[in-house]
Amino acid sequence: MSLNRVTIIGLGLMGGSLALALRRAGLATHIVGCGRAERLRQALELGAIDSGCENAGESVAESDYVFLCTPVETSIKLLAQIAPRLRPGALVSDVGSTKNAFATAAREIFGESAGKRVMPGHPLAGREVSGLAHATADLYAGCLWILTPIAARLQDCLVPSHYTLLSALQAIGARVVFSTPVEHDRTLAYTSHLPQLLSTALALTLESAFGEGNPALRVHAGGLQSMLRLAGSEPTMWEQIATSNQQNLAAALESMETQLRTLRQSLGSPEFRSKFEQAREFSKSLKS
Repeated sequence: MSLNRVTIIGLGLMGGSLALALRRAGLATHIVGCGRAERLRQALELGAIDSGCENAGESVAESDYVFLCTPVETSIKLLAQIAPRLRPGALVSDVGSTKNAFATAAREIFGESAGKRVMPGHPLAGREVSGLAHATADLYAGCLWILTPIAARLQDCLVPSHYTLLSALQAIGARVVFSTPVEHDRTLAYTSHLPQLLSTALALTLESAFGEGNPALRVHAGGLQSMLRLAGSEPTMWEQIATSNQQNLAAALESMETQLRTLRQSLGSPEFRSKFEQAREFSKSLKS
């Protein structure tokens, strides 16, 4: 089982780690990297890729599999650029944090063949740091990798190249699950995107209350740093996530605002304790 010739567009944390993982598992005969010249030089020195190309269309011309490892709106633009240059039978996947906008674009670009030419994906393996310098072959070991086929029924779009992709992802340690683009985006708005915005809001609240560098901010037992970890995430990526999943994220924030308002109104009342008990029991259920 091999992906043969692979192109990875975007050699940051996600793309660089994918290249290293495929390399270590022996799942590609040749890995082409696509990105800026300096990033390509670094990836070659790291041994993550076999060759580099700065032009996206040229980089995919001979490849059997193409991975778009860029923020979602960038991946949509790249998909349109590379479509005319793809060889027959080549399969495109991505690692974007939202899926419906990407799947919609794929339908517009590829028409009836979109289900066979494109398999949207999302590995739940990101970190609060970015860049090739943080890439590791172990990033995807044990992670959930969500695939969201474009066809209405899964059996209508699965072709041999899809099975090979599935096997390769499992070979690098990912646990593959299937969803629809719409359900993926609704779920991730609550389980991934909302926690990021809560961390960002906490950082902004602390800055507003104390200012930067205030010694008072050192008075905590460690929980504050845990809560603020996501606030260090890359802004451009999250700007595109918020844009492409705006409706679901707005609903999640509205629900969170309702809970915060309820907690504020319950301060000093028996309801406050019951809310804590309810949340604690739910948290326990997630760990079981």
